[in-house]
Amino acid sequence: MKRLWAMCVALMVWVGVAIAQEGATPAASDLVKASAGAVKLTPGATATVKVRLDVLNGWHINANPPALDYNIPTTVTIAAGHGVAAGKPKYPAPKKQKFAFEDSELFVWDGATEVTLPLTASATAENGTHTLKGTVAYQGCNDQVCLAPTKVPFTVDVTVTGGVEPGAEAIAAAANPDSAVSSDTLADSGAGGAEPSEGFTTAMPEGGENAPPPATGAAQGLQDALGKGGLWWFLALFLGGLALNLTPCVFPMLGITVSIFGARRKEPLPKVLTNAVVYVLGICVTYSALGVVAGLTGGLFGQALQNPLVNVGLGLLLVALSLSMFGVYEMQAPTWVLDKVGGANTGSIAGLFVSGLAVGVIAAPCVGPFVVALLAIIAQKGSALFGLQAMFTLSLGLGFPYLFLAAFSSLLQTLPKSGDWMDWIKKFFGVLLASMGLYYALIGVAPKLAAWILPAALMLGGLYLGFMEKSANARPGFKALKRVGGTLAVIAGVWFVLQLTTMAARTIVFRPYSEAALQSSLAAGRPVLIDFSANWCVPCHELELQTFPDKAVVAAARDFDAYVVDLTHYDSAEAEGYRKKFGITGVPTIVFVAKSGAEVREARVEGFMGPAEFVKRLEKVKGAS
Repeated sequence: MKRLWAMCVALMVWVGVAIAQEGATPAASDLVKASAGAVKLTPGATATVKVRLDVLNGWHINANPPALDYNIPTTVTIAAGHGVAAGKPKYPAPKKQKFAFEDSELFVWDGATEVTLPLTASATAENGTHTLKGTVAYQGCNDQVCLAPTKVPFTVDVTVTGGVEPGAEAIAAAANPDSAVSSDTLADSGAGGAEPSEGFTTAMPEGGENAPPPATGAAQGLQDALGKGGLWWFLALFLGGLALNLTPCVFPMLGITVSIFGARRKEPLPKVLTNAVVYVLGICVTYSALGVVAGLTGGLFGQALQNPLVNVGLGLLLVALSLSMFGVYEMQAPTWVLDKVGGANTGSIAGLFVSGLAVGVIAAPCVGPFVVALLAIIAQKGSALFGLQAMFTLSLGLGFPYLFLAAFSSLLQTLPKSGDWMDWIKKFFGVLLASMGLYYALIGVAPKLAAWILPAALMLGGLYLGFMEKSANARPGFKALKRVGGTLAVIAGVWFVLQLTTMAARTIVFRPYSEAALQSSLAAGRPVLIDFSANWCVPCHELELQTFPDKAVVAAARDFDAYVVDLTHYDSAEAEGYRKKFGITGVPTIVFVAKSGAEVREARVEGFMGPAEFVKRLEKVKGAS
């Protein structure tokens, strides 16, 4: 008995810790660990050094060359010294993968990767073992967010034999200074540009690590919420598991199942709870195993999942599954399977565990479509860990009422009677599945329209479930609840429509920056704001979604000409020129230029800023002009 308790508690704790840790942002030194093997050289010879990059599980870095122009490639450099210099690195073949934050597939490396570089010793290379310094410049991403570009150091031990004695090279350089080239100069030539200031922080959104990742629009944000995890996602799954208990296939069995635990036989509470835990553990094992299998098999078809048509296929599958919830067909296990399950001896611990394992089979007509839909999403994500977490959370929601009612057996008498109100619950899940299916289908063929699925589902679903669906209308209380819920859903849908329309029509309009455009604005006597942004910058997207569309901000910015400088290629020569010219140490940075042509330095914005404070900065610039 103690072992079963320990198994259940350990599984719950492990999954909880995994969920909590999923949103953690690692340090640069932890995300990529670089190491290099030792090399032996003689003067005039060349040897190959292998630099191993170990990328933290769940993260990836861009390959070199990358798939898209704005992707920041990973570069490996080794500074010259002691007469030894590195040549052009040879990068491995990339892994092609599709991520939710980008429409096309990307070239990435994850896990362990090896980059090789030639090391050549000059004729005046110094004898002895020397430690050369290397740098790996990269941008780390997971399937939710990309971090700012950064660098990690590594070292290479090079042993030179047959060369000159230490100090001889310096004497020769002093005798002929015009021919001397410092190793620092060589190192800088391969450093890949300046780094962001250590003091600048591109802070996460107010929701912290679990807040939604950067989005290119409302459609992307909804996709992230549906299939990428996070605490809110798992809370929704838990509540979904609870709600599945209200369907016609599960609810009538609650009281009967809890009675099997011994609640009505006045068994001791510890025994009743133990029986309930064993039963729920069986449910968790079944669903968690399904989640792991879905995640693993989904990963086997990673290349196929990169095709937008897969989104369409997934959407059509969800719509087809939703039809079962409306009674068009029924997902039912074969009779011989039900007979086997029904014959399990539930009077023993083993029998209770087997009965828990089989809950999904018995409840398939109502629970099956929702579970299959969730498994399809897990397969598309292709993560066994996510599959385990998602299905374990759902099964906890499904099993929680058994634990609760077992602990408070007197509440069994207060459960509402079964009735046609459960058909309404089933159709609610049908509307949910159909909405998700239409959303995924549109993501594959018309991504910009996908954002409108949420308000459409709220309005149409509210009208149907609240006013047109007739289940349990004979119950005045339930009918009133349907009317109130439907009305609130319609109101919420209208509100979302207004928000989407307003955001599309009302925002600061930015034009690409150029020196000529800036001078033209100043000549016209207009102050200027310049937004320095990047695709991988989370607070940049926060500004775009929260601050720039704000009514007060738009009104205050009417007197300004707005320009944007894209620093996605943060270490490129062009971006470095802009950073040096304007003193940019990180993104987002917003520079305000008065009519006189001078920057209003005290108004500069670094990092995310809310609408109210942003309006104050605009007014300050107007006053300075």
